[in-house]
Amino acid sequence: MRRLIPVLAALAAGCGNLPVTTDGVVALEIEIPTSLALVEGTSRQLVARAYDRNGDQVTSAEIRWSTPDSTVTVDELTGIVTAVASSGVGRVQASVGTLRSDLLTFSLQPVPETDPDPEPDPET
Repeated sequence: MRRLIPVLAALAAGCGNLPVTTDGVVALEIEIPTSLALVEGTSRQLVARAYDRNGDQVTSAEIRWSTPDSTVTVDELTGIVTAVASSGVGRVQASVGTLRSDLLTFSLQPVPETDPDPEPDPET
């Protein structure tokens, strides 16, 4: 089951004090991947949705992705995040206008080592 991170929990029609983007977006929701670990050199597709004050999805909203870290890269338009470091963390967030999601944090891992000289099978 995927967990979701809502930026704003209040999605009621009567809330007049919610920040609203030019697209009418008041909330962003990010699907959290089943694993928040990324192996160096691997990528993962992130998904976010924008919602208006009625709780309806705003499919025309231009969701942008960014990272404050040099340990990961993220394609601004597609949301594909790639680990470029073998340790530490990499954070990514979605935005529409000035509305920003919480940071999604990945733990970064090295490429698993392979045994360069495997032992030969014993003769029978």
